[in-house]
Amino acid sequence: MTSEPGRSVADCAMKCEPPHMQYCSAFAFVPESKLCLLTEAQNADFASVAPSGLVYRKSIDSDKKLVVIDGKKFQVIQHKSKGELSFARGWTQYEDGFGDETDFWIGEQS
Repeated sequence: MTSEPGRSVADCAMKCEPPHMQYCSAFAFVPESKLCLLTEAQNADFASVAPSGLVYRKSIDSDKKLVVIDGKKFQVIQHKSKGELSFARGWTQYEDGFGDETDFWIGEQS
């Protein structure tokens, strides 16, 4: 498990993605210390280091962008971190999807 400075759950979620961390399976944000706790271990126990924080675990049963929060699965359809990708696109591109692993729209037909 590693720790890095973080501002929010969203900031930690971005740190748990390539290219920042290649094999991140779960993370927690500790608001008291403003730290992101990141791990490659799918079943890592955060209880001793983040007792008051929620743990966010990525799903491993799919190659799609799934995040598990409080036992519920969510598919990330838009992710924008660098701010360099323009989302001013035509409908066909929104159907097909566009971007890279850091800034993307997954696509309505995907």
